[in-house]
Amino acid sequence: MIKHTHTEPTELNFSKLEERIMQINDPNFGKYNDVKKMLYELTIENKPTLIMATGGSKVIAYYLQLIIERLGSTGIICEVIEPRDYFYKANRNMFSNLIAISASGNTNGINAALLDFKGNKFLMTENKKEANYQVVSWGNELYDREKSFVSLATSLGPISLLLDSTISLNLDLVSNKIKKINDKIKELLLRSEEKIDRLNVDFKDISLIQIMSGYETKTSVSVLESNLTEVGLSAPVIHDKGSYCHGRSNLLFQYPDSRIIYLTHELKELDKLLINSINSEYSNVSIFDTNDLNENIFWKEYYLILQMYFLSKKIADDKNIDLTQPEYNPTLVKRLYKFKGDM
Repeated sequence: MIKHTHTEPTELNFSKLEERIMQINDPNFGKYNDVKKMLYELTIENKPTLIMATGGSKVIAYYLQLIIERLGSTGIICEVIEPRDYFYKANRNMFSNLIAISASGNTNGINAALLDFKGNKFLMTENKKEANYQVVSWGNELYDREKSFVSLATSLGPISLLLDSTISLNLDLVSNKIKKINDKIKELLLRSEEKIDRLNVDFKDISLIQIMSGYETKTSVSVLESNLTEVGLSAPVIHDKGSYCHGRSNLLFQYPDSRIIYLTHELKELDKLLINSINSEYSNVSIFDTNDLNENIFWKEYYLILQMYFLSKKIADDKNIDLTQPEYNPTLVKRLYKFKGDM
């Protein structure tokens, strides 16, 4: 069981979050150009693509999937899988591209899958390495890598590079363009923090959080679910909005003291039905949206991702738990994390 602890490392890592994102996205290092080149190669041929990631890296994978499926001229078949899934996926040879995402580059199964795959393959990782496939790294000599159980910039840095490349895929990525993007990222960081500061909910005694999501919010819901689970803040349950209408609402009836986190970019008829129906019976729905941002889906989901990081911080603060350096069973975690055997 995780014990309550102080939250100073959380405050430190959040206070340096903007600085670390800017270091990764520094125009002088041009890391975004490598990402842009990868996206161009993936989308120009419109061939089916696998994205492989595990743990916190799946956040990056879902954002990349959001991008690839929308950038291709005829729509690209794109699927996110775990490294272990690769070896059990009978039709993996039907995919033309494989993108593996791993901060260390050595996540169990990643190297074996990259070695086995016969098509075009890429590795998105922190540090550059020699390989017979394309390596896209986001680290540089300025980047002050955070020491954290739940790393913030390790996910947000690469996502920011993907955002750069996506909104400028057919343009030259000059330094002034990146500076404008970074200025907007800074603004959204501040707006996200202010949104959560205004949230009048205390999560101290909430042990179950139900998250209402959809395909377009897959990245942001992954941020919250991963943080809640890895830190042990609360038991998260993710509901698809459509499926919720077919029996899943009973979980709220059985656990009326749980909290519902509702993620949306645009209120459709189904959203209005769900929100109004739940609010008529309960008073535990918190809605997070991007109505105050007039941009495309890539910017909107980036904004919602930021909100979910600051929401995770608030939940941790309310429970007096350190989000980025929580207590955990060191024997069990190290034994599992360091496993390198057959999957």
